[in-house]
Amino acid sequence: MANNLGNVLIRSDLNVPISNGKITDNFRIKQALSSIEQLKNISETITFSSHLGRPNGFDLNFTLEPIAEEMRNILDEDVVFINDDIRELSSTFQSKYSSKVYVLENLRFYEGEKESDTQFAKCLAKPFDTFILDAFGAAHRNHASIVEVGKHLNSYQGPLMNKEINELQSLLKSPNSPYTVIMGGAKISDKLNLINNLLPKVDNLILGGGMCFTFLKSQGYEIGASLCEDEFLNTASKLLQSSDGKKIILPVDFGVSNDILSSSRVDKPLELIESTDIGVDIGSKSVALFNEIIHTSNTIFWNGPMGVFENKSFEYGTREITKSVSQSNAYTVVGGGDSVSAINKYSEIQNFNHISTGGGASMELMEGKKLPGVNIYEPLII
Repeated sequence: MANNLGNVLIRSDLNVPISNGKITDNFRIKQALSSIEQLKNISETITFSSHLGRPNGFDLNFTLEPIAEEMRNILDEDVVFINDDIRELSSTFQSKYSSKVYVLENLRFYEGEKESDTQFAKCLAKPFDTFILDAFGAAHRNHASIVEVGKHLNSYQGPLMNKEINELQSLLKSPNSPYTVIMGGAKISDKLNLINNLLPKVDNLILGGGMCFTFLKSQGYEIGASLCEDEFLNTASKLLQSSDGKKIILPVDFGVSNDILSSSRVDKPLELIESTDIGVDIGSKSVALFNEIIHTSNTIFWNGPMGVFENKSFEYGTREITKSVSQSNAYTVVGGGDSVSAINKYSEIQNFNHISTGGGASMELMEGKKLPGVNIYEPLII
């Protein structure tokens, strides 16, 4: 159990979608605040730091001020936004205010952040006694606020980081069988390392989304004008051969259109796809096939949608798989922004055992990579 931590700097992942100055999904903010009440009891002040987007220098389109405002609404207390230059931050800036909680301006406004600059890290550390790295979503970045700041303070790995790492590593080391991975998204090239690392560990690998067409074409099927990465046809074929055609489960029917921006949809079995068809979603027989596997699984990891679900005409497959996973008795873990968007649209977050805030970091950990920000500090026990 940690003693009084003094003035605490937390590196969180508050990189949330903002449209016209309004936050459209506050999931990461809520997760970042999940242990704040316990932290308040063992600290003098708590200051959150994060990046937001990819600004090119100071750009108020990427300010963290809306984040601070959202925190005020969630906590129902004063949260002070500090827009002072981090490089010139007073070592006693907290003494000007009576608040317990603060938010610094976007770390990526400063070149020193992405360059992992030691001097920038020292400036960031100066007003604080303790550093908590709780930004799993940025743990794959070799940036100053991830790997350098902690060298200058009493430092810990935060509760959210601990939970994320434990949940995802359990899927790699000790999943309860039958273990099913559901993978969607557009390109096989984005998921190849993930597939290679998971395939020996899973009982079933369900593939949907645009990436499945490369696999289908590699087996000689007509896929029309659907998305396909021809340079990976040989790779896809070898993966199917290595699984003896049993582990990898592909769709058997599709919703097709001649324009992904249109609302026209025709459902067809795989064998009847024509040269002008674009596959935009999986069909009802594929949903039934996948559901049967989902409901006999004990562990499920889901990453990526089944089609272009942003278009209401093409949402069927993603909607049905979301509902099926949420209603299963399996231990369910979800990674990837699009999957989280689908949950917000078609289900409830509490229907899943763990939803990762990680994005790219989740994928790299599941690929078996060592992340710069993972397990470099002792876990904080509160």
